[in-house]
Amino acid sequence: MAKFIAIKSSASSFEGGDYLLGVEGIITVEAVSNSATDVEYVDKKVTIAHDSTGTVASVRDAINAALTANPGGVKARVQLPTGITVTGITVV
Repeated sequence: MAKFIAIKSSASSFEGGDYLLGVEGIITVEAVSNSATDVEYVDKKVTIAHDSTGTVASVRDAINAALTANPGGVKARVQLPTGITVTGITVV
């Protein structure tokens, strides 16, 4: 299993590009709405804002697929469904 998953953000300026999320400590991934998905850790929560093309669970399912992939490397890329783009990532 990879140590990190990579999620590409299409946000403008310095908020765009690849975000690496550490796999260790993830408790669950939850689709909280049709435009937000939470990755919950033991001590923090990462909220991923995205557009709403697809189903409510589309991004959650893509993240779970990356988490369970066996790429043989350090990083696994989250393959978002066609038409969905990430617009921001917040860690709290």
